[in-house]
Amino acid sequence: MFEDWKELNESRIDLIDFPLPMEIKLSVKRDDLIHPKVSGNKLYKLKKNLEKAQDDGIDRIVTFGGAFSNHIAATAAACKYAGLKSVGIIRGEIPEELSPTLAEAQANGMFLKFISRSDYKKKNTPEYLEYIAKLFPESYIIPEGGANLLGIEGSKAILEGCEDYDYVVCAMGTGTTFAGLVHARHLGQKIIGVPVHKHDNLKDDIIEIDSSFAKLMPSSYEILPDYHFGGYAKWTEELITFMRSFHKKTGLVLDPIYTGKAMFALLDLLRNGYYAKGSHILFIHTGGIQGIEGFEKRFSFRIYD
Repeated sequence: MFEDWKELNESRIDLIDFPLPMEIKLSVKRDDLIHPKVSGNKLYKLKKNLEKAQDDGIDRIVTFGGAFSNHIAATAAACKYAGLKSVGIIRGEIPEELSPTLAEAQANGMFLKFISRSDYKKKNTPEYLEYIAKLFPESYIIPEGGANLLGIEGSKAILEGCEDYDYVVCAMGTGTTFAGLVHARHLGQKIIGVPVHKHDNLKDDIIEIDSSFAKLMPSSYEILPDYHFGGYAKWTEELITFMRSFHKKTGLVLDPIYTGKAMFALLDLLRNGYYAKGSHILFIHTGGIQGIEGFEKRFSFRIYD
């Protein structure tokens, strides 16, 4: 399906050209560049889900997210390109003005249904999913963030051809991408996940989706819970200053919700001697750049000049 998209690009890996201690090298897998609208891990998580819907003869996708959700934006665009209808169940009341993310999703044909935050908390319960199935019959339902087994399976492809790296670092939202990376890791690799929100039981959430994750060697991965900067979509001046400085040095654009926090964590570990001498680190750029516009509008300042 996605292979036929005209704007689809091959993922590339860029070596970051600035000196690091202990002969360590840092490369970035530029999955943010694989497609202008369905970029980063979103493409990998959606691919097998949309293919399953089409194989089952279903032409409408229903999924969940917030006003600035990368997943909502990517799902709307992917469904438009694939000739599928899309519905977004959006957390919160109908706003006076749509966020840039939701406005674009709507422009790409997504029907937006706003629900209360209390109802949104029930989104994964059998009762609420049954209600959604009745409201939108003959639909294929994808959980928030693409967090299901097919999302994990699709994420495994991120590490294809990435054998020559000792550590792989990525941001964690639902943990779906992280789980796929841990499953697909190459011999000797360690996968490092950086949760972008306060969550003490993220591993348990992954196991609830994928019971086989519990059988993977704990030494093959690590989840670092202390780099969320206050919680999901929270930020500090320290984070923004870091992102600006990193951009000036490398030209790499990071977002404040996911990749900015993950790169901050990666370099903080470096300063604290976490990585072995001479190791090569691979950072997965999971996209999310579309969310910068909404962030800047919400907080009334520009991150980058």
